[in-house]
Amino acid sequence: MIDLQPFFEIHERMLSSTPESFKRYAYYRINWEDRLLGIVGARGCGKTTLLLQKILEKRGVDCLYISADNPLVLKESIYAIGDAFFKIGGKTLIVDEAHRQTGWSNDIKALYDAHPTKQIYFSGSSKFSVLMGTADLSRRAVLHELKHLSFREFVNLETGSDFSAVSPEELLQNHRVMSNTMLRFEPLKLFREYLRVGSYPFRIASDSYYERLLNVLDKSIYQDVVQENSLRGEAASVAKKIIAFVATSVVPSISPESLSRDLGISKVTLYAYLDSLERAGVLRRVPPCGRGLKGLRSGSKVFLGETNIYYALGLSQWNLESNMGTIREAFFVSQVSHLGICVPKNGDFALRLKDTEIVFEIGGAHKGKKQLRDVPNGIVLRDGIETGFGNVVPLYLLGFLY
Repeated sequence: MIDLQPFFEIHERMLSSTPESFKRYAYYRINWEDRLLGIVGARGCGKTTLLLQKILEKRGVDCLYISADNPLVLKESIYAIGDAFFKIGGKTLIVDEAHRQTGWSNDIKALYDAHPTKQIYFSGSSKFSVLMGTADLSRRAVLHELKHLSFREFVNLETGSDFSAVSPEELLQNHRVMSNTMLRFEPLKLFREYLRVGSYPFRIASDSYYERLLNVLDKSIYQDVVQENSLRGEAASVAKKIIAFVATSVVPSISPESLSRDLGISKVTLYAYLDSLERAGVLRRVPPCGRGLKGLRSGSKVFLGETNIYYALGLSQWNLESNMGTIREAFFVSQVSHLGICVPKNGDFALRLKDTEIVFEIGGAHKGKKQLRDVPNGIVLRDGIETGFGNVVPLYLLGFLY
């Protein structure tokens, strides 16, 4: 029989340092009664804290937290630890970073089948790896994707407020009412801070925010791009050059022909890197409308995953108002990409709500409407204004969608 004492000691140490005052949006959307539950998302978005907070709430129910990349877990295997835990009366096994252990999905499937009255929660930093690994679990596991901190969550953290998420339809219909409730909090000041240091929950307990963010970026490159795709060592250098290109470009697009030539790789290889970086949450691409997957190959707008990364890389160009266009668009994409946006012929982005296509034009406080002159359902998103009117909406309100 495996000695579980070291695992329980780690479990208790992790719980002792878990914050309880703030919970991410997903905490209230997840059905924690599911027998097999997976949480995926980019590094640093708070998956571990989310799981530990649920354990704290389940006090009195026998739970055990393990991290699959812990040497002790690697030595014993997920299955052996879970089997021993369930046999002594354990109820819920939590496996963090599950995909870091070879054969993890087989272990979890076997535990699920062998202990039909028990619960298993698992997480993974690489959504792609988890999805690939859950091929055998597709009929069993319920997956939830945890996104980065939204502007709404950031406002609640900073002000102690309790603003609720709204649907896109509610936002567009009631934006004046929403913005009026924000006026007492100096929303433009909060928004500027969010763009620089507000996307990751670890800001709560970190005095060296950018240093930690760059460490997260490095891990994403080496572990979620290079290792997960079994690439050679030089692949990290290629991935970093692609990130550097996107980070320094004030026009959010790439030329596959010239970039692949500059990197000394084929276009096919370049597309593979872009796919991997996007799966890891480092990049985001928005295809032209009507192009589908083909649009991701060419003609897409390309951004870093979060606006904070632009600033973390120490590029002074993003402090210039003339270059804020890219930052504004990167913010918009980070908040709404899960809704299926695309790049229209006229306007910056388009989003289909039910049977209506809404086209958005993004700009500063004096952004005009001429680009939307012939667009029936156009919305101007202006940065630098606290409240809007008609089809002119403050940009920061797009951060209230989750």
